[in-house]
Parts: sequence; structure tokens; C-alpha cells
Amino acid sequence: MASLSSLVHELRERIAASSSSPYEPGSSDFDPLETRFRTVLPNLLQAYVLPSSTVLKLLSHTARNFPGVFYHGKASAILPIIGRILPFFSEPAFRSRHGVIFETIASLLSLLRTGEREAYRQFFLDAMLVVEDKSNVAGSTKVSLKCFHGSFALISSAPALLSDLPACCRPTDGPGVLIDLTDKPRWQPFATWTIKLLSKCLTEGILYVEGLINASFVTAACTLLCYGDSALHMACFDFTRITTSVIDADIVPSEKLIRSISSILSQDKKEIMFRNAVYDSSMGACLHVLHSSCQDDVVQVTAGDLVSVFPQSIRRTDSPELETSEVAKDLRTL
Repeated sequence: MASLSSLVHELRERIAASSSSPYEPGSSDFDPLETRFRTVLPNLLQAYVLPSSTVLKLLSHTARNFPGVFYHGKASAILPIIGRILPFFSEPAFRSRHGVIFETIASLLSLLRTGEREAYRQFFLDAMLVVEDKSNVAGSTKVSLKCFHGSFALISSAPALLSDLPACCRPTDGPGVLIDLTDKPRWQPFATWTIKLLSKCLTEGILYVEGLINASFVTAACTLLCYGDSALHMACFDFTRITTSVIDADIVPSEKLIRSISSILSQDKKEIMFRNAVYDSSMGACLHVLHSSCQDDVVQVTAGDLVSVFPQSIRRTDSPELETSEVAKDLRTL
């Protein structure tokens, strides 16, 4: 405890000093502070209860400001830590900390992207497979999913530099991460945050994952709209909007999605209790991008559905984005 407190104090001093004299990671092959942190980190990960917000924020901040601690993005340093944290997305008891977990994993992935591009691409592929697997078994009761096999296969012969997976998350039949996704309270948040990670990779590292997304995966991800809660719906809406905008509108099942949104809009808020301003804004932004990017024939075949539900939906919504959306303006001319 004393060594950790001392280390955190030194980190704060270094951060404060960097405002006047910026620290350049990797400017020296030997940094005493980074070396000390490497010696503390394994015990920190194993002895402290994760997901402690303090520990997670410390990991995130260190990844952003002191990448040398993580060997400047080496996969054998980054992936085991991510694998140790990921399963907490499926733990209902830690739902309030999922945002902090997400930011920590995102910081580590950003470092992995600069350190080992192929490992980053493989992680993205593995995350896609998780979503596809979950769309195939959504509604099942007992599910223990082995995932991220490809990523951990890449480092299977390398020594763990900072941490290894805990025994409970280690599959018995090869590399990967074992996660309990039994029932909705577990699989829905895990699917939600996995899709959010994919969206973040697309917005921050599109050049690194170019060519990896295909139509079958996008369709599988959108299928989760049939099973999800509000958080999963919004993750799907945002992912669809981003994919349509930065990848290719042709790989998105626009007609099915527009019809799904029309169906949601047609229902009274009392029937869909989780609809609020944030939800409607996410849905409206997705609908706008879909409607403006899809083929003319899709616009024509879905126009009837939208015309019949949109006027009443606009009156009921609390979202200015949906009320003043370009779709609403277009429909007024039909």
C-alpha cells in the first residue's frame, strides 16, 4: 500500500510538471517511474478488487500518459489486462461502473493500436465474432462463451509481461477469455459495451480496421434490436449510424432497420417505457443517416410506414433532434 501511494504521488507530480515541460513517452529507454510502476502493477491487478473505480482510472490514465509502463502497446502487456477487465461487463452488480470499465479498455486499445496494429485488428475481429455469437444465442438460458480466441492465440507463446488471466476466465480448451453470459442481465450489457467498443474503434481508428466489417456482421448486430433494452438499442443505433457514415451504406440492412424504427415510433411510450429524449435522439440520428444514404427504392417502400407514424411520434417525443430531423422535413413534402 505504501509503495502504491508513493507511486501515485509521483505520477501526480509528473503530470503536474508535464503542463510546463511536456513529458515525451519513449524519449528514454529507461524511466525509473515506469519501471517502478511495472513492478507494482501485477500485484495491483491481483490483490485489489476489480473493478475498483480508482484502479481502473489509474490504469486508464497511465495508458494515456505513461505508455512505457505497458511496453508502448505490446500485445502481451495489454491483452491480458483487457481480458481481466472485460468479463465485468457481464456482471450486473458492477453495472454502475461499466462506463469507467469502458474508458479503461478504450485507453488500452488506443495504446495497442499504436503498438501492434495486427493485434488491434485481431481484437476488432474477435469483438465482431462476440456480437455475432451473441445474436445467434440471444434468448438462450445457460451460456458460457469462449471469446477473443484469435487475440490471445497471438500471445499464447509469449510470457505475460504484467498480468495473466485469472483462472475463472481462462478456457480449458485453448486461448481466449471465458465469460458467463447466462440470461439477459448478463448478456445484454456485455453485448452493449462490445458494440460500443467497436463503434469507438471505427471513429478513432478507422484506417486500422478498414476492410474488416462485412454485411453479415452488421445484420447480426442489428438483429440484437429484437432482444435488447434501451442501452443495447442505442448502441445499435449509434453503431449503424457510424458504419453507414464511415464505412459503406450498402452493407447496412437499411430497409429492415427503417421498418424497425417505424415500428418503435408507432408504439405509445407507455408500451416502450424506456423511450426518452436520449433514446429518441439516438434513434433519430440513426434514422436520418439511414434515410439520407439508402437507395431510392428503399425510401419509396418505407415512406408509407414513416408517413403514418411520424406526425404523431413527433408530437410525443421529448427529443428536439427527432422533432426537427431532416427525415421529418422530408416526410412533410411527401
